Amino acid sequence: MQFREKYPGVFHDGRHYYTVNSVPGQQVYGERLIKQDGVEYRQWEPRRSKLVAALHSGLESMPIRRRDRVLYLGAASGTTVSHISEITKRDVYAVEFAPRSFRDLLLVAEGRRNLMPILANARMPQEYSAIAPQVSTVYQDIAQRDQVEIFLKNMGYFNAKRGVLMVKARSIDVSERPKNVFQSVADHLSEYLTIEDAVDLGNYEKDHMAFIVRA
Repeated sequence: MQFREKYPGVFHDGRHYYTVNSVPGQQVYGERLIKQDGVEYRQWEPRRSKLVAALHSGLESMPIRRRDRVLYLGAASGTTVSHISEITKRDVYAVEFAPRSFRDLLLVAEGRRNLMPILANARMPQEYSAIAPQVSTVYQDIAQRDQVEIFLKNMGYFNAKRGVLMVKARSIDVSERPKNVFQSVADHLSEYLTIEDAVDLGNYEKDHMAFIVRA
């Protein structure tokens, strides 16, 4: 098995994506660990993480970069954000509202010096603005009816230059066809931001789409 760095901090073996494990020997969600030439890699599972699902589904470039300071909204128990913290060399501020998920997130953050868990409501960025300074990128995965408004509010509040929005159509309007919901989301985002890419995640997450934007 040969690993090549397909994107900065993201490796590929011809089939799967990986990040370098910042806590060697530790799994976050039961993912496969592989050691090669003294380096331990964590296999990034597309059915557990929408960001790598987007790469498998045709996303042309990795929207998280090595010098990004990231605000992650809806971090849950830490699956995707753990990989993001291994891609960027800067801080990742992981906001989660549910206490049970936050407890799991705290465990994931142990040993990951750049991963900062924050127990807060993503609808109220003023609650964590003192903890999270200006960020370059907002990443959001929140299954709420007002998920687009939450994203736009945080993009503006932190003056972020880039963003990643994972949209769950059924959470916005269960009675509407997902493709119509996605079009409505695209129209709404386009009022304020430039959409660089939009990828249907249907092969891995039903009725989900990833939007990559810039200010």
